[in-house]
Amino acid sequence: MRTLIAIFSLLLVMAGCGTKKPLSQPPQGVQTEVIHTQTGASGDGLRFSAVVTPDSEVSLAFRIPGYAISLKQVRGQDGRMRDIAEGDRVSRGAVLIRIRSSEYQDKVRQASSQAAAAEAVAQKATLDLDRATHLYNSQSLTKPDFDAARAQYDASQEQVKSARAQTSEAEIALRDTSLLAPFDGDIVKKNVELGAFVGPGAPVLELAKTDLVKIVVGVPDTIVRSVHTGQPVEVAIDAFPTRTFHARISRMSSAADTVTRNFEVEVAIPNRDHLLKVGMIGSLQFANVDRGTRTSALLIPLSAIVQAKDGNYGVFTISDSNAGEVARLRTVDIGAVTGTEISILNGLEAGDRIITTGANLLKDGQRVEVLQ
Repeated sequence: MRTLIAIFSLLLVMAGCGTKKPLSQPPQGVQTEVIHTQTGASGDGLRFSAVVTPDSEVSLAFRIPGYAISLKQVRGQDGRMRDIAEGDRVSRGAVLIRIRSSEYQDKVRQASSQAAAAEAVAQKATLDLDRATHLYNSQSLTKPDFDAARAQYDASQEQVKSARAQTSEAEIALRDTSLLAPFDGDIVKKNVELGAFVGPGAPVLELAKTDLVKIVVGVPDTIVRSVHTGQPVEVAIDAFPTRTFHARISRMSSAADTVTRNFEVEVAIPNRDHLLKVGMIGSLQFANVDRGTRTSALLIPLSAIVQAKDGNYGVFTISDSNAGEVARLRTVDIGAVTGTEISILNGLEAGDRIITTGANLLKDGQRVEVLQ
């Protein structure tokens, strides 16, 4: 009897385990936001900001060492002459800095003396060779003696070439004691003062060519396909809010950046009046190639963007179901980043409720609970 009761109890336990339902996963807590059309990203295009940079910039340095004994003098606001400083404009060929040249002048004189001595030796060797040639032709000189005169002549000519090269090198070093401006430009950085020792190759001045300035922006492929080299662009500069500067696209990158996936576009701005300074903030807007089919672009928080398994970008939206609210993944085309927001070019519409916090923890179709 006891055995039958034990078997019956075991069967009841097994039957109960077989009919037990699996535990349901609780919904994931998320925060949401209803997206609206943003005025900063209209269908006419996207606005990009960048820093004004010079057309070209070069670091000036001495090839040889020495002490700075003079700097170019300019007239200051008080009418008195002063050393050049950052912000001053200089002309091409102007002597900007001189270093002490006395030791280099001595080297030139020494090399010139050695060259003169070598030329005297060469002149004597030339006369000896002429005499030896005459005697050899009259059979009054042996062949070894003639060959020795020829060898002495050849050696003296090589000594003259060497001495002249040393003289030329010394003269070049003497000329290099003066640092010249390679083009008309502005001094943007100064690293030397009067009396300072200047080492070879150490930058002493940075000179920028600002008759033409440029700004470089990174644009997505949806925008770069609608622009081309030479295209006119209107540029706004924050320092001049009431003025628009006329510019043109001067260069376009042929490949996207491996990190941002944007293409580099360079815009050149004429600056003959030198109003624009290096480091100013400028902005411009390119026309949107799809503006006929899209009335606006949307801005959403960067935290809402996730990466799908196929490598594309996506956004989770809230959808109703019999089990409650669930997350649905939508593939989107992204545009430019503005601060902590990113523009959405395709895949979403105004009025969609997207998940902004907790999106990276979700799977498509997962139940969610909206946190207030």
